[in-house]
Amino acid sequence: MSKRPLRALAALAIASMPAVLGASCTANKEIDLGGPRLDVEVLRVNGGDPPAREAPLPANIGTTTELWEVEVTAVDASGDLVDFDGLLRVTVQPGAVISVQREDGESLGRNLRLENGVARAVVEVTAVYGDARLWVEDLGYTPAEPGTTPKCANGKNDDPSDDVLVDFPNDPGCAFADDDTEEGGSFAAAVSDGVHYELPTVRNIQGAGSRTPFPFESIEVNASGEHELIVTRISKDGFYVTDLADQASGHNHLYAFNFSTPRGMRVCDRVTYLAGTVSEFFGFTGLNFPSFDVVPLFEGEEDKCKVPPAAVLDAATIDDPNAMEKFEAGLVRVEGYHVAANLGPELATNNVFGENKSNCDFNGDGRVDFGNDSEASCGDACSRDPECSEWTAYLSRGNYKVAKTSGGAASVIIVQTDGAPEFNPLAHRGQPLTAVTGTLKNFSGGSLNWTIEARCPDDVVCAFPGCSEMVKGPTEACIDLRTIGDNDEGSN
Repeated sequence: MSKRPLRALAALAIASMPAVLGASCTANKEIDLGGPRLDVEVLRVNGGDPPAREAPLPANIGTTTELWEVEVTAVDASGDLVDFDGLLRVTVQPGAVISVQREDGESLGRNLRLENGVARAVVEVTAVYGDARLWVEDLGYTPAEPGTTPKCANGKNDDPSDDVLVDFPNDPGCAFADDDTEEGGSFAAAVSDGVHYELPTVRNIQGAGSRTPFPFESIEVNASGEHELIVTRISKDGFYVTDLADQASGHNHLYAFNFSTPRGMRVCDRVTYLAGTVSEFFGFTGLNFPSFDVVPLFEGEEDKCKVPPAAVLDAATIDDPNAMEKFEAGLVRVEGYHVAANLGPELATNNVFGENKSNCDFNGDGRVDFGNDSEASCGDACSRDPECSEWTAYLSRGNYKVAKTSGGAASVIIVQTDGAPEFNPLAHRGQPLTAVTGTLKNFSGGSLNWTIEARCPDDVVCAFPGCSEMVKGPTEACIDLRTIGDNDEGSN
């Protein structure tokens, strides 16, 4: 066999990928399909055989690492070893590579050196889930020796082709600033078979803290087996689900931002497929651009509805951000609270609030500007006052405070009751509410970040017009199952 540098394997790049990745990749017709290619195989995972598809490992959410023992070879069209040396960049999708160590102990960050066309190594990975696959690619990257100036950062054109482009990032032949060659690689690539992990659950996606461990990742949610995702609310811009498998531990609720009311979905439906891009919107974890499948329920199947009971929040829980995170996007309830006594459009000059006076928007631009000293002072004073609910927040979003006093201390939370449109909080300032139920939303900023959003009139219980007279069970409140018959039959 003749020894060649790795970047000489240009024929390997796209041409060989169909043999590795399947028919989804297309080949340039000018590339020699008979050229050499890379092969990569995961031999061991955490010291044992790679997991079988029917027995996947738990999803890794980035808090621990996994050790994959791998072998990479360069072979020709007949499958015979090709004798060459060179560096390959190692990545894993989905997930992240922490380190790569050859069996002889050499470690070059996330790079692997092939010698005589072969290398075995232990790759340390994290945040892997689903069918995770290892990628290796020839970027033409040769890291400079410590203490030397890399050719991709020396201010000179070191490319033998004299392409007049100088250094990283101007020269496409420079993979990184410490690359010691301005020559591009072949971009030969190979991918392993999938290493089977479970998909992330709703609890995994929410994370145990205030932020998701999967920001901006496109993820399919685990909705199989014990992970029953039940629709708890349909809103004008999306829907809410609860994973019944993790009710005891919490963090098992998720909001999906659909931009509009999702078609073909009702409360009580089971979501059997859910995927989208995970994001944090001012502290509220959500799934954007969702794709979903549901198992529908119809009238007469009320006994099959599995909407879980709302969690009743007490004052201690409301005051504990970590405890509240467990219920984010879930169904919750407060009992025995009253509408804030001071809520109205009159200006609260000198931070004096009254029954119809809680407006801190002194310049009339429709918002409280915290760069304006007077408005900021008024807004802060209203936030500290359990009986003050700032007018512009109510006017713009329908949000208002409810409070409950016990032992001289006041517990306060924001509610939004547009779901019960006939209930008028202005007409009942300072008056008691038996209960308010809804989904719990987080919006970071200010001292009151949590809002209970009522789904329908059933969720607001009081003795006034527009309220429900009694608290209904979870499989009764806000349930509107499909009819089996054709509603338009008479006009067909």
